Amino acid sequence: MDVVVLSQALHHAVDPGLGIASAGKILRAGGQILILDLLQHNFEQARELYGDRWLGFAESDLQNWLEQAGLKKIEISVVAREDQPPHFQTVLATAEK
Repeated sequence: MDVVVLSQALHHAVDPGLGIASAGKILRAGGQILILDLLQHNFEQARELYGDRWLGFAESDLQNWLEQAGLKKIEISVVAREDQPPHFQTVLATAEK
């Protein structure tokens, strides 16, 4: 694959690190992964309301999982913040194989 996009998916995964590793395996050399997900938060109700397994992720967790998957040129940044409570923030992580 040239590009793998994981958009608001990892916080529903049983093992987000495995999901990233699996995505890395199907990338061709020079292929890119793009992850859009929630920044770590404490809105516990998300588990019941939205079926979230994880309450978002620290940027360092995404960094570690991408590195463990053998990916490079990793960039991570917060790209959006909701104006209304609970003020979820969206993080974008990109990396290359």
